[in-house]
Amino acid sequence: MTDPGTTWATLQLVDFLSAVTDAPDETAAMHTGLERAVSALSADAGAIVTGETVVARAGTAGLGIPDNAFASFARAAEGQARLPRIGTIATRAVSFSVPHESRMVVVRAGEPLSERESTLLDGMARVLAMQLRMLRTVEGERALRVTSERQAHENARLLTTLQERQELLQRLTRIQRSISHRAPLQEVLDAVTTGARNLLGDDLAALRLIDPDDPGYVVMASHSGIREELVPKLKRGPANEGVGGRAVLERRLVIIDDYSHARDGIPAMKEDRLQAAMAAPVYENGKVAGGLLTASYRPGRRYSKEEQDALVAFADHASLALTDAKTVEAMRSAQRAKDMFLAMVSHELKTPLTVILGSLDTFRRHPGLDARLRAEMTESAYARANELASLIDRLLKGARGELSSEREEVALPDLVARALRGFEHTANVAVGHVPDVVCNVDPRLVSDVLGVFLENALAHSPPGSDIYVDAGIDRDDVTLTVANDGSLPPDLDPEQLFRPFQRGANARSSGVGLGLYIAGRLARSAGGTIDVDSGGGRVSFTLRLPVDAGLERAPEPAAGE
Repeated sequence: MTDPGTTWATLQLVDFLSAVTDAPDETAAMHTGLERAVSALSADAGAIVTGETVVARAGTAGLGIPDNAFASFARAAEGQARLPRIGTIATRAVSFSVPHESRMVVVRAGEPLSERESTLLDGMARVLAMQLRMLRTVEGERALRVTSERQAHENARLLTTLQERQELLQRLTRIQRSISHRAPLQEVLDAVTTGARNLLGDDLAALRLIDPDDPGYVVMASHSGIREELVPKLKRGPANEGVGGRAVLERRLVIIDDYSHARDGIPAMKEDRLQAAMAAPVYENGKVAGGLLTASYRPGRRYSKEEQDALVAFADHASLALTDAKTVEAMRSAQRAKDMFLAMVSHELKTPLTVILGSLDTFRRHPGLDARLRAEMTESAYARANELASLIDRLLKGARGELSSEREEVALPDLVARALRGFEHTANVAVGHVPDVVCNVDPRLVSDVLGVFLENALAHSPPGSDIYVDAGIDRDDVTLTVANDGSLPPDLDPEQLFRPFQRGANARSSGVGLGLYIAGRLARSAGGTIDVDSGGGRVSFTLRLPVDAGLERAPEPAAGE
């Protein structure tokens, strides 16, 4: 016949097992198991102690028992104690090792636990330990599965990133090769926009550059994926419009996630229901020149950090292509100018040299040449030698035109007089008011530039007319002006006057058109400018130089001097 005590213990253990098995985690299992143990043993309180720390409590009396008391009860298998407001109590503790060495303690006022009750408590502790181990195993498997899934996702993302970077590298390498092989600029820019669009998987891409004739607008230099009906609307527009406009103004990568509601979006693209756009600035020789953009019609489109870096890389290559094209064009222009310069100078040097050599050869072969003819040939050779010396002098001035000589303090009237020395005998020079101030300038440079102005005035003014010279002070600048009667063609670009080998159709000089070109270089080397004005029947050239050392009134002569 079955022992009633054994049946009771079995039922209590089954009930305990059912309760802790339903617990979702370790903490819940320990609290549930402790509560069932306290209830089954008619105990007043209970606790689970790990080390010296109470990790779970149960029973109303347990609320008044301090942690150190429970820790003390856990050290002995059983014992007795007297507690305030509770009285004498009996304690029983059993150990289990999940996850660390822990003990389940029950406290009951009055008689201690019987042997049957102690056995039941021990069984409950073993069941709880088993359940805790199972929960820990399940949690470990779940964490491992989550980690594995996360790692698999990360591996897939990394693989995709590596593939994208490999494709980016391949595209950029092809663009670099096109630039180094001097492929047509349009071909390179088209490769940039197409590459950016395809790599980022967007619907369209475009490169818009600032209009050199009107910096307030941009023009579309290249595009990919834009529908034909939209191209005319996007071909030219305000520079501050759209994501590209913001990239130009702010000189940074700009992203618009909700394009349809963007205040600065391009109206045509907002009407076309564009969803997202991204743009990076493009530079030419270090100056912002436009923006490279990609855009998508896909709702919820967001640009990752890798995609942003990719667009910046394409924008950098567009900058490289624009700068390289400008540099190549400048080199070609310089080479053309050099070739033209050498051809013109060779011709101009050869002409007087031929006359001089011819005269000398005639004198050598005909020592008894008629005196009158000898004198004529000598005079002609001398004139040609002067032309040759003048041309060489101009070339030397042009060679030093990139350098500014040392400054010195000189009175402005003396500076003007020095520049006019020699011209007063060959032309009617009318000198206006010259302020009596001392300025700090390069006297030789000023004389050279005014000499060019005077020669130019002599070559282009009507015979017998006056040449007018004025000087003045404008804030901290000194101005020197040479003017002559006449006018410039109404459609002439003033900048053209300062290009090499430019000569007026009615010029009476024999130069090669280097004078104003050299004057401009000399002025720039000293930090100055040359202004041209044609109006009121006169053409005037004004040299404006900054006077770094300031301006002072020339000292008044002492009394009696």
